Amino acid sequence: MNAATAALIAAMTSIVVTIVSSLLGDRQQHRKEDRAQRQDLNARYLNPLRLHLEENHYRLSDVLRTAEAAGGRYEPMLVIDEPAQISAKDAAWFNGAGCALASSVYLTACLFAQLKKVRDDFRYLRLSADDDTRLAALLLRVQQGYLLNLGVSYVTQPSIGQSMWADDKDRLLTYREFCVLLQNPDWRVWLDRLIQFHLDTARGDSRDRADKLLTAIQQLSDFLDDCVGGGNSIRGRQEVEGAGLS
Repeated sequence: MNAATAALIAAMTSIVVTIVSSLLGDRQQHRKEDRAQRQDLNARYLNPLRLHLEENHYRLSDVLRTAEAAGGRYEPMLVIDEPAQISAKDAAWFNGAGCALASSVYLTACLFAQLKKVRDDFRYLRLSADDDTRLAALLLRVQQGYLLNLGVSYVTQPSIGQSMWADDKDRLLTYREFCVLLQNPDWRVWLDRLIQFHLDTARGDSRDRADKLLTAIQQLSDFLDDCVGGGNSIRGRQEVEGAGLS
């Protein structure tokens, strides 16, 4: 092999290496961008649900923990005997004595809204087929958690969730707006089972239901944390609240 041939082969080899390296680099960059885009898209649809799972997990676990330390009942929530009594309450009650109960009902109704929205927006999510199946199963498990022991009907939960969106559909009702609606017996009656759910929990009834629900919420939250590439939202909330109480 003469010098000219060797130089030509070296030059061609260098060109091929450069092209292959460029193609591999472009492919890796496209994969990186696609992964980031997928996480951003999933986060847009899943982060609101993560927030309300975190809120409800913390509220429910705090009620159970406080009740256990107080003999089995969470007295701050036991301010009425039956759901219908809420409609006769004034604004001061919702901001005072009734806040623990009404706000718990509100947070769960917001969770129902986000559960329904994620089900409705399934087609927009960028998940694998296995993750699609897993997400659907975990959503159902949370809904079943609220259904157990004559809880909130499976078909009523999404109906409650739909009613929580403001007229423009771009936001959920505020707590104040929600309380005003609860004063209307015709509107409140659709939430009676949810109100009763929280009363039963505060009385120490159906503890097995509450424990199973906490597990279901935790499992769904952990799954969503992985989907959006975020930290453990429930553990993070517990750490913040724990730090605030010390």
